[in-house]
Amino acid sequence: MPMYETIAVVAEKHSVILDIGTAYTKIGFARELGPRFIIPTEIIHPQTGKAVRIWNYQTKDDLYIVLKEFIHRLYFKYLAVNPKDRRVVIVESVLCPTVFRNTLAEVLFMHFEIPSLVYVPSHLMALFTLGISSALVMDVGYSETIVLPIYCGVPILNTYESLPVGGQLIHRRIEAELMEKAYVKTSAPHERPLAEVLSELGEPLKESVLEDIKVRTCFVTPRARGLILQAHESRKRIKGTVSPDPEFEVPTPPPDVEYPLDGEKILTIPGTLREWAAELLFEQDADNKSIATLILDSLLRCPIDTRKELASNVIIMGGTAMLPGFKHSLLTEIKMLLDDPRYSSRMPLKEIKIHKPPAKENYVAWLGAAAFGATEAVPSRSITKDQYRQKKYIPDWCDKQWAENGEKCL
Repeated sequence: MPMYETIAVVAEKHSVILDIGTAYTKIGFARELGPRFIIPTEIIHPQTGKAVRIWNYQTKDDLYIVLKEFIHRLYFKYLAVNPKDRRVVIVESVLCPTVFRNTLAEVLFMHFEIPSLVYVPSHLMALFTLGISSALVMDVGYSETIVLPIYCGVPILNTYESLPVGGQLIHRRIEAELMEKAYVKTSAPHERPLAEVLSELGEPLKESVLEDIKVRTCFVTPRARGLILQAHESRKRIKGTVSPDPEFEVPTPPPDVEYPLDGEKILTIPGTLREWAAELLFEQDADNKSIATLILDSLLRCPIDTRKELASNVIIMGGTAMLPGFKHSLLTEIKMLLDDPRYSSRMPLKEIKIHKPPAKENYVAWLGAAAFGATEAVPSRSITKDQYRQKKYIPDWCDKQWAENGEKCL
C-alpha cells in the first residue's frame, strides 16, 4: 500500500455523535461501541452562577447562552478535539422543538464552526443498532414516554403515541412518599422525620439524590402484586383509611433499605415505596392510558398489514426502562390487555415480542447513530457550514425549499 494511502487511513477523523437528552447527554464518536461519556444535561449559567438544565430555557437567547457553554464543555473537557475538524451527528426526538434544533445548529455552525451537521431521529436510530428496517420503538425517558412505529425505514408519524410519564414523575412520587413516611437516623438517640431534618437544613432533596435512590433501591413489581397495590391505593384515596378486607389483603412489602445521605445521616427507604414508586408507569389515567396501552393504541393506528411484523419487533429504550422488572411487567400487562374487548375484537394478536439490543437501554439510539455515522450517507445528508451560512435555516426531515434546489434532506 502506498504511503499516502496509509496516512489517509490513520488521519481519518470520525464524526462526533451527540444525544442531548432531557436528563443526560451521551457523547462519543462514530464506529465506537458506546458513548465516551454520559453526563447530566446541565451547566453552570454564566450570568447567574447557578446550575441549570439545558431544556429548562426561557427564551431563545437564554438557550443560546447555555448551549454555547455546554457544547464548549463537551468538546474541550470531555472529547478534547477540535470542533472544526469533525462532522456532527445529532440524535433528536421526533417531538424536539424547532427552536431548540435551530439554536443548537446556530451554536455549532456560527460559534464552533463545525464542517457539517445532520439530525437523525432517535427512534429510527434504534433500528440501526439491531440492523432491522421495521419495528415499534418505545422510548421511556425522563419526562415522557413516546411510541413510534417504523416500517421499512420510514417513521409512521401519524401513529405515534405519547404520555407525560417517566423518570421525573417517579422522582416526584419518591420525594412525596419520603417526606411523608421516611425517617433519618442521626447522631441523636432517636430517629427523626425526613421532613423535619430537611426543614432545619433549609433545602429539599436534590434531584441527583432522588435519581440515586430510584436506581439503587426501586424496582417494578410483578403485575399481580401491582394490581393489588393499585386497588389498595384506590380504596385508600376514596375512603381515606383502609379497613381490613380479606379481598384486598395487601401482600407483605419488601424489606426497608438504609440509604446514606451523608456521613452522619442514614435515610430509611420504606419497602412499600421501593415497589410502589414505579407503579405509576402502569396506572391508567382518566383516559385509560398507560405505557402498555400506548403500544397497542399505536398498533391499532398502523396499517393492518404491518401490525403483525411491528408487534413481533418491539424495541424498548430510555433510562427509565432500565428499572429491574420493567420489561417483564410490561409484557405481562400487554398480554392482559390483548384479552380486553377494546383490543381483542379489533386486533387479534397473540403476543408481543421485545428485542434485546446489544446495548443498555439508555444509549440504544446513540449506538445506532454511531453506526449510521460511519456510513457514506452522512456526507450526502449533512448540512454544510456554507449551506447554513447562506440560508441560516435547518430543513425538516423532508423540506420542499431544500428539495427544489437539489439539496439532500432527511
